[in-house]
Amino acid sequence: MKSALKCLMGLLFSCLLLPAATPSFDGNLAFTYLTIQTDMGPRNPGSRGHATCIQWLSETGEKWADTVVTQEFTGYNPYGPNDVSLTNVIYRFQPKNPDRVMLSAHFDTRPVADLDRFRRSEPIPGANDGASGVAVLIHLAQILAQFPPAVGVDIAFWDGEDMGRPDYPEEFCQGSRYYSQHPLQPVPHKGILIDMIGDSELQIFYEMYSLRFAPGLAKEIWNTAIKSGYADVFIPKYGPMVYDDHVPLSEGGIPTVNIIDFQYPNARQNYWHTHEDTPDKCAPESLQCIGDVLLMWLYGQE
Repeated sequence: MKSALKCLMGLLFSCLLLPAATPSFDGNLAFTYLTIQTDMGPRNPGSRGHATCIQWLSETGEKWADTVVTQEFTGYNPYGPNDVSLTNVIYRFQPKNPDRVMLSAHFDTRPVADLDRFRRSEPIPGANDGASGVAVLIHLAQILAQFPPAVGVDIAFWDGEDMGRPDYPEEFCQGSRYYSQHPLQPVPHKGILIDMIGDSELQIFYEMYSLRFAPGLAKEIWNTAIKSGYADVFIPKYGPMVYDDHVPLSEGGIPTVNIIDFQYPNARQNYWHTHEDTPDKCAPESLQCIGDVLLMWLYGQE
């Protein structure tokens, strides 16, 4: 009897020492969050869809996050006569934990289709460029509410990322730039940005700003992807240098890696900044891949 009890206690103790299993991600559920956004219409600042999306993000965060913070500020609109109201929405999990990381994406969509052949002055649907990253992070927030990780987490949805004109980088990334000047305390010590990750032909290369600001973190993420079975998606080769929200975040003190598939859908064809950026060009399997990698990385933090 004593021997059996001793074995049982030893087994229980061993289980306590094992790392917690990584929760499961549901790419199909994440895809529904993508289509919820595109059903709102374009989400460019000043539009009805933009206001609807801010309300949806805020109300959804209230269900799952420990704290929801909105940062409201005035943004510059190079495509209109007036400035626009912008709002960052930030979900905080374990908001007092100083050991924290940031996951982020932008939710606004481009106010013009400047790379389309037609209707260039009209806003784009933004299924991949906007909705895909948000969809993954919304589902991650749902998971974090049920399975708290060892570290504090900020999930940030940036506004005003896609407001700029080509060759004017200071007009882009307005939400992340505002945050970098008004960070929430305690400040995350590293971060991952996801952008354009719903592409049905998903391939992720090293983004060059990421290697400048956070080379160790980039390699850590790619190694995690390989362990997760996605060596065919996360390619350890140099990709383009993309000015994105991770640049002002990194310059503001949060070294951040950008996970982005800038060839949408491939090197021969382009849906980026066109009216072809619609849900049928995206895939639940791509969202599944990114969600799996982020979860494994996040629950591996100590």
